[in-house]
Amino acid sequence: MQDLSENCAAPANRVAMAPLQTSKLVRTIMPNINDHSPDEFLAAFLEDSGNAPLALYAGAALDAAGRTDEALCVWTIGDDTNPVLRTIHQHLQAGAELRQHSFRADTAIRKHFNDLHRATIDEFGKTLKNDDLDRVRAGIWTHYATGPVTYKTPMQKPETFYIPDLPAYSVAPKDKMPWAEAIEAAYEDICAEYDAAIKADTKQFPYVPDDVATSAWSGLRGKMDWSALYLHFNAHLSEEAKLFPKTLKALEAAPLVSRDGLPLETFFSRLKPGAHIPPHCGLTNSRLTVHLPIIVPEGCEIRVGNDIHKWEEGKIIGFDDSFQHEAWNRADSDRAVLIFETHHPDLSETEIEAIERVYAAFDKWVRGRFDTIGLDLEAIQAAEAAKQKT
Repeated sequence: MQDLSENCAAPANRVAMAPLQTSKLVRTIMPNINDHSPDEFLAAFLEDSGNAPLALYAGAALDAAGRTDEALCVWTIGDDTNPVLRTIHQHLQAGAELRQHSFRADTAIRKHFNDLHRATIDEFGKTLKNDDLDRVRAGIWTHYATGPVTYKTPMQKPETFYIPDLPAYSVAPKDKMPWAEAIEAAYEDICAEYDAAIKADTKQFPYVPDDVATSAWSGLRGKMDWSALYLHFNAHLSEEAKLFPKTLKALEAAPLVSRDGLPLETFFSRLKPGAHIPPHCGLTNSRLTVHLPIIVPEGCEIRVGNDIHKWEEGKIIGFDDSFQHEAWNRADSDRAVLIFETHHPDLSETEIEAIERVYAAFDKWVRGRFDTIGLDLEAIQAAEAAKQKT
């Protein structure tokens, strides 16, 4: 669901840095990696970790010295700052040395995450009586693909993780969601809790953060036209969740996508009159995005793939949001739906566990890279927070 600014296959905590302009990076002049020691380059990077060109050269110096693990940490942090770091080798106007370092960084990063994907699944497979993980093993992390990605189904293009052999349907048949009836039975209780929260002016947030750079989201960036009242966010229970005990209880019926025992994301989505969520694709085809419509005035609908659906209050719809989708509120009052994610119903329990293990492995590595090179992440985040307040 939260696919607006993700660039990394891992569910990472990205460092929020002001992106550099492509032209600036293309014209960057840095010292030759042989002019300074790898430690000197690393020390300079630790002092200026938001400097993407420096990340590129510091990583190259470390890699040339055989310190590829540290190089990967530096390169990926630089990629968080400015993803052009990995594509600058495609710009002919960039200098030969700059393109060389960019190509090496891009190649090494792709190899690292693909190797981690395979190693994690193979290690899990050894614990099973029958290793039936071929579909997941063949999964593609689109940002780390080593060749062109071919999508089997028209209008389906997951942003992060794609399992080519997983059955594709834009909207899941109801018999694929046997738990739906139990949640629908709690509709009146859920509505009552939502109504009380809205009347109490419970805090909501713009669903599209104001720092999202993608032009497609300019109409909703930082605005409350599309807002979220979170129960869970990034596998953390929100303060507002205490207002929704019956909703939380009802959600226990569904096989929610979770991390460390907590749902990854559950929230009430409010779309104001006249608002339009533009066409976009979600992160992966290994999950379903599920809507329980709470308030649906006439004139509200959602398109998934080539099909347009009208929400029906109290009736669950589950769809694969890796299909291109968009939504409208053409009414003169708010539309509200409860949204959560479940695993794709055609995945086996072992396949689901394999996928979650890979996500966990990616997350562990991404979180650990700061310690690997001695970078104080908390200090960076505090500095960025202070900068945003000024």
